[in-house]
Amino acid sequence: MPSELLSAPGRRALARIRHCVHLHEQELLGLDDFFSQALPVLAEGLGCDRVSVWTYSQRGPQQALHCERLHHAGHDATPLPPLVEQQHPDYFRELDRWGILSANDAQSHPALRSMREAYLLPHDIHSLLDVPFAVNGRRTGLLCGEQTGAPVEWSATQISLMRQAGVIGSLLMHRLQGRARRPDALRFAG
Repeated sequence: MPSELLSAPGRRALARIRHCVHLHEQELLGLDDFFSQALPVLAEGLGCDRVSVWTYSQRGPQQALHCERLHHAGHDATPLPPLVEQQHPDYFRELDRWGILSANDAQSHPALRSMREAYLLPHDIHSLLDVPFAVNGRRTGLLCGEQTGAPVEWSATQISLMRQAGVIGSLLMHRLQGRARRPDALRFAG
């Protein structure tokens, strides 16, 4: 999607995230520092208070998502427990079908029904925007934006920003897989 669809804060956020990628590629920024800098920038660009990055794993026919990093309200937070397809089949089906899950009212969204009591309500999550990313056609990760306190209606510019950040995520994962022998890359290059 062209960057013309982005708001000025969205364009600035993408430029800052690309700069973080450049610093990481030049080995001036470790992977943990990359996420500590890039996730708050993405949250600011989206105008939401929670952003996380997840990695996919596959065991037989079942998929799972593992939270690698969570940024909440200006701070890094404890990563969340894994999401397993067997427990959340509608969520995984929605991602597989549309390549995005945009839920303005997450607490009543049919694909998120299985997460309502254990995740959405306890964390006060009202809106959710999830965009998976892939390397060579294989899903490797997902970016998640969440709004707590009150619902928001995700705009086309916010969705465009998240999709473009997902493209950057897929390129970063591709490069990490190429350097999987490095200790900081192993955890994320799956």
